[in-house]
Amino acid sequence: MIESKSEDPLSIHLLVIRCQAGDEAAFARLYQIFGEKTLRYLTGMLGDDAPDVQQELWLSVYRSIRHVANPNAFRTWLFRSTRHRAIDFLRRANRDIELVDYITIEQLEANEEVGIHPPNPESNADLSHALSKMPIRQREVILLRYRDEMTYSEIAIVIGCPIGTVKTRLYHAKRRLQDLIKGDQ
Repeated sequence: MIESKSEDPLSIHLLVIRCQAGDEAAFARLYQIFGEKTLRYLTGMLGDDAPDVQQELWLSVYRSIRHVANPNAFRTWLFRSTRHRAIDFLRRANRDIELVDYITIEQLEANEEVGIHPPNPESNADLSHALSKMPIRQREVILLRYRDEMTYSEIAIVIGCPIGTVKTRLYHAKRRLQDLIKGDQ
């Protein structure tokens, strides 16, 4: 069994095809690869209600995986489905959407790009505190980009907006994060 942070796209593709053919062991492997990631995302949006929504999500994935037209896009399809489940739950519960998640300093530094670079916070707790003060749309793109290591295209698909919007949100999110870490709240 492969034990890597990022699963090989070809392996995911083959697992999805096997799931579409009814292979339950392949589905269990997909859950093993992505279950913790979707739970972390849901926990960030829903807090203590995340495990219940996670269960509903994966039941839905099991039932609808045969409709995934492009197995190469499974990851983005899964995260988009996860996001929709969370939003539906929040709407049913009449609650505001609020991410309560964190990203580590190491994740932020490992994915640095040309552009605005937030200063290094003293600790992961400082970074988490700064993220908690950010608007949800900015926080969401930061987490998807740096914690979940998604490309701009993948983020655009997950949140349902153009790539340009993702880049703009990420630009402003990094500036806001920089200000928050400096203490210019």
